[in-house]
Parts: sequence; C-alpha cells; structure tokens
Amino acid sequence: MVPVVALSGWSGRDVVRTGGDSGKLFGGMDFQVGATEGEVRRLGRRIVVVMRAAVLLCASGAALAQALPEQRAATAAAVVGLVAWNAVHLRFDLGRLLLPVDTLVVMGLCLTQSWTVPPDALGASTNWVLAVVSATAVAHQWLTGPATAALSTTVIIAAHLAGSLLTVGGDATGAVRLGLWAFSEAALSGVLFRLVRAAARRADRAVESGERARRDAAVAAARREDEREHLALLHDTAASTLLAVGARMVGDQAPWLAEQAARDLAALAAQPGLPVGRTDLVRLLDEVARQAPVAVALRSPPTLPVRAEHAAAVGAAVREALTNVARHAEVDTAELVVDHVGRAVVVEVSDGGRGFAPDRVPPHRRGLSRSVRERMAAVGGRADVTSRPGAGTRVRLELADG
Repeated sequence: MVPVVALSGWSGRDVVRTGGDSGKLFGGMDFQVGATEGEVRRLGRRIVVVMRAAVLLCASGAALAQALPEQRAATAAAVVGLVAWNAVHLRFDLGRLLLPVDTLVVMGLCLTQSWTVPPDALGASTNWVLAVVSATAVAHQWLTGPATAALSTTVIIAAHLAGSLLTVGGDATGAVRLGLWAFSEAALSGVLFRLVRAAARRADRAVESGERARRDAAVAAARREDEREHLALLHDTAASTLLAVGARMVGDQAPWLAEQAARDLAALAAQPGLPVGRTDLVRLLDEVARQAPVAVALRSPPTLPVRAEHAAAVGAAVREALTNVARHAEVDTAELVVDHVGRAVVVEVSDGGRGFAPDRVPPHRRGLSRSVRERMAAVGGRADVTSRPGAGTRVRLELADG
C-alpha cells in the first residue's frame, strides 16, 4: 500500500487557481480558469491520482514477481526509487519542476529495463515498465498544456523503445507496437481532457452570462424604482398643490398655498437618499398635521422615537391621506391618532366625509397605491384603507419598529 500513499501528491495543488484569476500550467502556459473549469481540473487530478497509484501498486507486485533471480535486486531498487520520488513530490511543493523531473524519472526507469525486465516481457503487454509509462503519459495530459504534454509523452515512449532495443533478446517489433499503443492512449486522454475542459468553460460562460443578465435586470429595476419614487414625489408635492389650486380647494392668495409651494420646491430640490438614525415620529406628524390643508385633531403620546426611514415613510403616507381628505371627503377636519402597541407603531387617519368604495379606485390613481401602500411596504409595514360611501374613511398604518 505504500505506493498508493506516495502517489497522492499528484493533486495539482500548484497549478490551479480559480475565480477568474490567471494561473500557470507546468509548461508555463498562462490560462484563465472559471469556477466550473477549476473544479473540473481539480477533479481530473484526483482521478489521475487514483489511476496512477493503482497502476504503480499493481506494477510493483508484477515487477517483483516476473523478475529473473539476477534482476530482483535491481528491480526492487527501481520500485523503491520510484516510490521514494513520489514521496518527495508529495512532501515538497516542486511547482513547475514536477513535470520535467517526473519525466526524467520515468525515462530512467525505461532506459534500465535490461536490468529490471525479463527479455521475453520487453515486447509484451506484461512489461511492468510499460504499464508505468502508459499511466504516466495519460496522467501528464491532465497536468499541462497540449504541446508540453505531447513533448513529455514522446520522450517517455522514445526512452521506453530505446530501453527495449538496447536489451539483448528484446522484441523490437512488439516494443514499437506497444509504444504506439501507449501514445494512442495518451492522445485519447488529452482529447478527453480538452473536451471536458471546453464543456466546463462553456458552463462558466453560461453562468457569467446569466450573472450579467441578472445584474442588468437589477440595474433596470433600480432605475425603474428611482423613476417611480420620483413620480411619487411629484404626486405628493407639486401635483397635489396644483390640483388643489385647480380644484379651487384654496384661493391663489391663501397663505397655505405659498407655504406649501415652498415646501414642494424644497422637497424636489433635496438630495436623494434615505434618512438614517432615529427621529421623533410625534414631532414629525405634528408638523405634517399643521401643514395639512384641513384642520387635524392629533392624539398621540408625548414622544415616539422610531427609525428615521420608518418615520419618513409614515409621514409621507399621512400627508397623502390628509391631502385626500381635503380633495375628496368634502369635509374640512380629520383625526390623526398615533399609538405604540408592543413593538408595533400604529397610525390612523380618519374623517367623517362622504367615503368611497376602495375596490373601485382606478389603477392610475397613485395616492393609495404608491404614496401609501407601497411606501409602507418598502419599510416592512402595511396600510389598510377602510371606507364606504357615506361612512367616512379610515387609513390605518402599521409597522414594527425595534
């Protein structure tokens, strides 16, 4: 079992970096590796670890079994040397030296076949050195680029043929035939590796394309959200004020009109961005009530600190609800109630006006949909509107604020 442990160093830990970083193969060729391709390369190296270790384990036993009595000492030394070399590159990170040194070790094994392989096995498939040569040639295809892999395979098989031809009594024809077979195995291994790697690269490109599409969709959605927020701001400010003037809810000389127009301009000129920290919701809603186009009766605790973005959403929703009272309810008073129930903030705007049927509101009417419901939903809250013709309207805002 020693050969199996020694060969576990063929993990390729010094040739792969993933995530789009550049790396170097043993032959020095630069490449770009995506996540899928990098994983395929690591998996391929684990496969050749098991394959070559199994071949060496079997070849070690075959070498000692088939050696002639006068060859056993040299054969045992060759097996021990091969295992020791694998132990060395397991223990030390040789980097780009691993492939050339491994090639030289196997070449040395091939050139000394006259001392480790019986003459009648040189041209036969039972030659244990040929098994090591084939396994090494196949493994090298997964460790480097095609040009370097072809060079290492060629010199290893040439060394194997030279070792066979230099041995007295060797079968030259059989050695050449088996050498060509080993070269074919290496070529098929290289083709397989490149096909698998190409498929992995296509998968990486598909993932990259999907991620790019996702980013583009997110940017488009953010742009649409900005546009919708801008339209909502126009609706809540300038559009509402102009509608109040056009509907003659206020006269053109009313002090409220000038003050509201100034507030609208300030809101439209403000820099975009969410408020941060905490603010007093009661103080904010008191300001909204005093600026409303109807008289507002406010009932609230003395103070109620909440997150600033929550307060901004509630303030905008209450402002729109009070504007709707002035615009549609045909009354000039409304009631605003602020309460804190457990960890929930509850705000209600109610009036005793003419009411309406909420399910009959046209889709293009943005007040309830965008300025109230969607703004509350954006901060994790909810808005419920209760109304019916002749029974007034109640808008209930609720959100959790830790």
